[in-house]
Amino acid sequence: MFTLGLARSAQFTNDTIAIFAGASGFVVIALQIAYLPALYASFNRRESLIAMLASRAGVPSWGPEILIRHQLVGIVDALPDFYGQWEQWAAEVSESHSTYPVLLLFRSPDPWSSWVIALLSVLDAAAMHLALNPTRAPSQARLSLRMGYTALRRISDAIGWDYDPDPMPDAPLQLTAEEFASAVTLLREAGFVTEQDADAAWPHFRGWRVNYENLAYRWADRVLAPPAPWSGTRTGLRAQHVTPRRPPHRSPDNPGAYRRPEFGP
Repeated sequence: MFTLGLARSAQFTNDTIAIFAGASGFVVIALQIAYLPALYASFNRRESLIAMLASRAGVPSWGPEILIRHQLVGIVDALPDFYGQWEQWAAEVSESHSTYPVLLLFRSPDPWSSWVIALLSVLDAAAMHLALNPTRAPSQARLSLRMGYTALRRISDAIGWDYDPDPMPDAPLQLTAEEFASAVTLLREAGFVTEQDADAAWPHFRGWRVNYENLAYRWADRVLAPPAPWSGTRTGLRAQHVTPRRPPHRSPDNPGAYRRPEFGP
C-alpha cells in the first residue's frame, strides 16, 4: 500500500512524499469505485425510457412517428402520461448529466438509439401536437417541451457552450416548412385529427423549435448520434436518409397481412 521496498541511495531522499504518493493511488481507486454505481444508476435511468420509446417512436426515433403510432393503435389518450414521463426524464437527465458530464458520451446499447435523438423526437412530437391542436393538446405537452429544451440548455451550460437563450419565434430553422407539411400529411393519412392545417400550424411549430433545434443538432453531431429524420447532419458521417422502421400491422380483419412477402431465388 505504501510503496514497500523503497530503493535507497547515499543521497538525501524524501521518503515521506513517496509514501503518501503511493497511498494516494488507493484514494483514487476508492473514489472510482464509489462513483461507478452512481454513474451506472444515472445511465440506467436514462436508457430505460429510451428503450421504451422504440415501440412508440420507431428506430431511429422521429417526432411525427410518435403521433402516428399512437393514432394507428388507438392510444392517443395515453399521450398525456407519455409527455409527463418525458418531463420527469428530462429533469433527471438535466441534473445527472450536468453533474457528471462524462455521461453525455455514454452511448446507448442499441446503435440506432441515442439520448439526443430520443429527446429531440419527443420535443418535436409535443411541438407538433401543440401547433396542430392548440385547444385540444394536453397541457403535459407544453410542460415536457419546456423541460426538454431547458435540459438541453443546462447541459450545454455545464460544458460552457454559447447559445441564444431567448430566440425570436420567427427565427430561421434548418427544418423547412415543406418538411413539416409532409409530416402533417402523414399524420392526416394515419387519421390523426388536427384543428389547423400545415400552413397555419407552421409559425407556432417554428416558435417552439427555435428553442431547441440548434442545441439538439449540435449535440447530435457532438456525440455522433445515429442519422435520423429532422436531426441535422453529422460531421463524421456521410449524409443518409433513414426513416423509422414500422412493424407490419397484422389483424384478424386483414388475414393477408399475416403472410410475409415472397422473394424470388
